[in-house]
Amino acid sequence: MLVARSWINAARLRRLVRGPRQSRPIREDLIRKYARGRSFVDVGCMWNVDGAYAFLAESSGATTVTGVDLLDESEAFLAEKRRRGSQVRFVKGDLHDFQTRDAVGHHDVVYSSGVLYHTPSPMQTLEDLGSITDDMLIIGTATIPEVPGLEAACVFYPGLSAAGKKVYEAAPRRTPRVGITTPFDFDDIYANWWWGMTPSALCGMIRVSGFEIVECVSIPFFACVVARRQHPSVTAGPPAS
Repeated sequence: MLVARSWINAARLRRLVRGPRQSRPIREDLIRKYARGRSFVDVGCMWNVDGAYAFLAESSGATTVTGVDLLDESEAFLAEKRRRGSQVRFVKGDLHDFQTRDAVGHHDVVYSSGVLYHTPSPMQTLEDLGSITDDMLIIGTATIPEVPGLEAACVFYPGLSAAGKKVYEAAPRRTPRVGITTPFDFDDIYANWWWGMTPSALCGMIRVSGFEIVECVSIPFFACVVARRQHPSVTAGPPAS
């Protein structure tokens, strides 16, 4: 436990030393870079951001923009949409549901941030994201530091003991992490923190899901990966006979 705590604290110190660089708007930069002239969808667009990234894609020149979330449209989202005269389309639903995927349709650029570590099966989530991606996938997610000598490591938070979870409480976060700093929520599965992924594990999952990594921007405890659709994923099952 002392080794793990030292590993987390070292990453936390690196984050503090970075100072202003830590607040660099990684996601905003990438949306501006890739959205122009393309259809764009933000999967998980509502909680805590009220469609902000969807509106940014629209103002950055995306041809069409869709937002998807399990939550209803927030009042803040609706007010901002009216203020802008925005044409952002909203679909309420779970991307794991084929009916939701059909309603969303295919898009040139698929963006999803703050979602992957909240899902019990991140590979399935990447499969479903890939199924609506025609070209580029942008994934932003909370991460854990790389483990020295152990590439592509992940931590399954629900499997940790109470003592084990305390190690990860040292990671900086302004809001509670359900399932780590608060009890596991059996009534709201997607509220929980399921996985701590290293950036190398995240990139590995995305590659296996049928994408080529274009760029990866990583800072302590967060990474954003841009990837291009290449081929059917190796987890998609055998071809039909």
